[in-house]
Amino acid sequence: MRHRSTNPLKLTLALLPATLAVMLLIAACQPRTVDEDFVVADLFVTQGKALATIELSPTPPPATGLPNQPNVTPNPTLPLPTVVVLQQPTLPIGTPGAAPTRSAAPPTPLSCAGPPPMPFTPIWQNIEQARALMGCPVGDPQEVRGAFQFFEHGAMFWRESDHSIFVISELGIRQGQETDSWWRVDDTFQEGEPESDPALVPPDGLIQPIRGFGKVWRNNAFIREALGWATTPEAQATSLWQMFDGGWMMTGPNGSPIYVMAPLDDPPYSSGIHLGPLP
Repeated sequence: MRHRSTNPLKLTLALLPATLAVMLLIAACQPRTVDEDFVVADLFVTQGKALATIELSPTPPPATGLPNQPNVTPNPTLPLPTVVVLQQPTLPIGTPGAAPTRSAAPPTPLSCAGPPPMPFTPIWQNIEQARALMGCPVGDPQEVRGAFQFFEHGAMFWRESDHSIFVISELGIRQGQETDSWWRVDDTFQEGEPESDPALVPPDGLIQPIRGFGKVWRNNAFIREALGWATTPEAQATSLWQMFDGGWMMTGPNGSPIYVMAPLDDPPYSSGIHLGPLP
């Protein structure tokens, strides 16, 4: 009996489908691990397969400031400065009060050696306020050369020795005050300067002062207000001066009127009070 031989290749090809079927069956029976890739078709084959749920963190609150920015405390609001309105200086024309009174020959103060000589004796003896302002006489009367000019409300006197101008206002006394003011200013007028201002036209019968008197009058509004317009031209005159502990008395042209001049500061004096033109 003749024995038939078997071809190995044919045998392998014949067994290959069976081998693959067994391998697939074994693989299907084994459970999948969590690391295997998920296939969409599995949703319809395997029961209990669910999509993974991702829990989102809550939305962070909005930032209240820029990162890494230091906290800065705002500076306190400064109050607005208080506006202080400064008043314009007013003309010091004395303190209102009663008119000076005359008494009948009061006794000479014990501290004085005697009354001043004429023409100052009656005023010093009879007007208590003049005596209180002046005190005791000092030395003898002296003649002072200069010039006078009279105004609506006062007078100016130019002293030749030092070119001082004394401005004597009577405006306050004419309004009922018992004293009035005077000022001493330097005469700064130089030859060649304008003597007057043609733009300033005085009313009929009145005069614009010129030269040294005019320069002081034009450049100082309070002096112009205190005196008004000039009523006479300036004229050379010699005034008689009597010095006292508290000031001096001086005469006008021809010996009258008499002014009681009490300074408010030290020599060379800049201002003071007076009792008005006294006969």
